[in-house]
This record gives sequence, structure tokens and C-alpha cells, in this order.
Amino acid sequence: MSSLWAQRAARNEALFREVNKNIAVLEERFGETPDVPVYICECANTGCADHLAVEPEIYRRVRENPRRFFLVPGHEDPQLERVVERHPGYLVVEKTGTAGEVAERAEREGGH
Repeated sequence: MSSLWAQRAARNEALFREVNKNIAVLEERFGETPDVPVYICECANTGCADHLAVEPEIYRRVRENPRRFFLVPGHEDPQLERVVERHPGYLVVEKTGTAGEVAERAEREGGH
């Protein structure tokens, strides 16, 4: 796999993560948070619009690590990430190599 492809994939995933962070902030701000909020899959596929429900405490814990992302099962790419947690309806993956470095850099430069 080329380093350029890994960088592009990681940037796409970081964008999806940023969208989900904004969803979480809006839900918290307006106090209309469902018991289990729904987010979008943070996979490398820019055309993916799949949804997953993540418990708030798990969401907050995973967000503490800039290399970790939420994916719909089957959307993981072993060339970019490894599965670190399995939950009903979603996975938590950790970016490795170039993808992990790009994820960390994206969080530093634009993270909340």
C-alpha cells in the first residue's frame, strides 16, 4: 500500500471523526441526547454513510486516543488499522503506521 493512499485514507477518517465530534457537541448543547447517540462510520470509504450507535461513555473514552475510530463491522482495513474492541453494531479500530501518524497530526491541528 502506498504511503500517499494511507495518508489520504487517514485524512478522510479524521474528517468523519470531526463530523461525529460536532454531532456530540450539538447533542450535548441542546440537551436532546438520545440514550445511545447515532454517529457516522469513520471508515476510509468517502462514500460511506452508514450509521452506528455508540454509548456515550465509550464514545468519550475512545475519543481520548487520536488513533482510535468507530467503524461498522466489515469496513476495517488491516493495512490501515487493527481492531481493538468489538461491540454490537460497531468496532473500535486503532490506526497504525502512516495512517496513525496522520490521525494524530489531524487531531493536533484541528481537534477539539
